[in-house]
Amino acid sequence: MAVTIEGFAHPDALDPADQEALVAIYNACWSEWNPRHVPWSREAGLARSRLSPPPHVIQYHLARTAGGEVVGTAELHWRDGEDGSAGLGRIFVHPGHRRQGVATGLYERCVAAARAAGLVGITLEAVEGHADLEPVLERHRFTRDLLLEQNLTEVDRIDEALLRAWAAAGEALEGYSLVTYDAPAPEDLAAPFVEARHVLNTAPLREGEPEAHYTVEELRAAEACIESGHQDWWAVGVRHEASGAIVGLSEMYLPRLEPHLAIQGDTGVHPEHRGHGLGAWMKAVNHLRLAAERPEVRLVQTWNASSNEPMLRINRALGFQPVQRYRSWYKAFARPSGPGAAAG
Repeated sequence: MAVTIEGFAHPDALDPADQEALVAIYNACWSEWNPRHVPWSREAGLARSRLSPPPHVIQYHLARTAGGEVVGTAELHWRDGEDGSAGLGRIFVHPGHRRQGVATGLYERCVAAARAAGLVGITLEAVEGHADLEPVLERHRFTRDLLLEQNLTEVDRIDEALLRAWAAAGEALEGYSLVTYDAPAPEDLAAPFVEARHVLNTAPLREGEPEAHYTVEELRAAEACIESGHQDWWAVGVRHEASGAIVGLSEMYLPRLEPHLAIQGDTGVHPEHRGHGLGAWMKAVNHLRLAAERPEVRLVQTWNASSNEPMLRINRALGFQPVQRYRSWYKAFARPSGPGAAAG
């Protein structure tokens, strides 16, 4: 099938008919991969697209038939200004238009865009064990990389007694105290929480994913994106009393246009302060609040690297189970060599 691949600035910039088609493609794919997916409205789908602040860059592409129908889309993600960064490509093709060259066209555009941006390589995500796609990726010399789990739990199945026990154990710890806020962060907490966020660099990373360098400016941009995406953001941290530093953080996001859902965001504890139950304490606080203040929330979703056993152990205790696993496949770009290579 002949399609044209066209770039676009952002889903908000598309006309309403293309927005409807784009969200329909996302819903078709996510419903296929995640049986618990509740289809997004156009407004909710667009809100999801507003959550990535600078220096996070996303290039968008559409696949359109000769008759003008939008049948696929691709996103290329990277953090601008991080040396040695690879792009992360995500390709979505409507189930009714697969095996017709649509994914190939979108893939080629993502590769060209990644090369043009000076990235060191590209990662593509695919459902683990995809019988059609994996041989194609291997033929294109992609190698297997990080395995991610999309995990879900039902709020009414979380053991409240366990949460209260985790919270009580945290409160009994000597030398640590809890710090919480709802975004935006107060001025006196913004920089300490940004510094604490660097602990996320100790989590499993994809090939070509360099350590991130966070700033207060990025935090403020993220808060603006979360607000434009119609989400609430609950942050919990643990302060080490002797140093005054925030040594752990955990986040929960609540999409206002998807009131059945909460999203467990990043959780991390500084390596020097692990082994005290700080991660469980922070998660318990947010989950107890969720049950008390948001009775309409039925599901909590999170993403974890399958190799992150300490975090998976906490999540399994909360009833999280994988609904899907996604494999990252990485391909490094050949570096230019010879005279004049540095100028290219």
